[in-house]
Amino acid sequence: MEQDTLERNPETEKDETPMPEQTEEVKTDMTEEAEPKEEPKEGSARPRRSLTPEERELLQKRRKKRKIRALINLAVPVVLLVMFVVFGILFLRDYREYRIAKNAYKKLDSLVEEKGTVTATSLPIADDRSVDEDMPAAAEEEEPVTFDYPALEIDFPALQQVNKDFVGVLYIPSLDLRYPVVHSRDNEEYLHKTFDGITNSSGAIFLDFLAHRDMEDKNTFLFGHNMRNGSMFGSLKKFTTDETLAANDPYVYFYTADCVRKYEIFAYYFSFVGSDAYQNFTGDNGYDEYVRKALANTLFINDEVDLTTRPNILSLSTCSGTEHVRRLLVHSALIGKAAY
Repeated sequence: MEQDTLERNPETEKDETPMPEQTEEVKTDMTEEAEPKEEPKEGSARPRRSLTPEERELLQKRRKKRKIRALINLAVPVVLLVMFVVFGILFLRDYREYRIAKNAYKKLDSLVEEKGTVTATSLPIADDRSVDEDMPAAAEEEEPVTFDYPALEIDFPALQQVNKDFVGVLYIPSLDLRYPVVHSRDNEEYLHKTFDGITNSSGAIFLDFLAHRDMEDKNTFLFGHNMRNGSMFGSLKKFTTDETLAANDPYVYFYTADCVRKYEIFAYYFSFVGSDAYQNFTGDNGYDEYVRKALANTLFINDEVDLTTRPNILSLSTCSGTEHVRRLLVHSALIGKAAY
């Protein structure tokens, strides 16, 4: 009996087993605490207010800006890639043309060999086309002048065979510049054709088509490209950056089949296409005015050249800069001529 009483003790049962109503209430409370209210999920349907016209316009502008920004982000690398390819092709093309021209002129230069220095007595340098046609040439009054010049052994027949327009060889020792020169029928042909007839951007050194082949004009022009690799007349710009070049060795030589002419640089300066520097002059006054302007613009002064006797002028011209409008001019005066 005691054992049964102990097992069914109401006190014990009351402590261990909660009332049904109490259990349900506790569960409800726990559920409320354990399960907080759900927040509306992103993207779930919710009531929206309609946009005002101003807001709609602003939204459209933002979308448009995003599209433009995306296009720019896509276009920039594409443009850079295209530019890289184009410049790469141009570089390879120029490099190839430079190499072809260099090899061609190197082959031609093998037909010219320097054989030391020669001292010669100058021939009369007054010509039949004097500045003033009414003034007789003063050849008989000139005193003999001796001068030195580099003795070049030139294979004239071979060069003539390569190009029938061949006139002579230009040599400027201070620049190590030596090229065969042609006489063009116009001033366009040899801008893009080398001495041996190859189409090439290096072109050739050519005599102005209005000049006489005998080099006896009062002002004879030679033209050549200002190549980036320093070839052709690309080295003339060295005069403008290093004055000692012309100061120490101001001489220019021109060799033809019958004689060698020695010129001395008296001026160089920058000009432009169509300037008075490219205009012909007549008479003593025209000559003096031309020289006066050259000396007024020159970057180099050489007081050793006597221009009062109005010697023939050799003018070298090349482009300067990328605009193809600016020009560099180098003027030299004839100081000696000897049989060759």
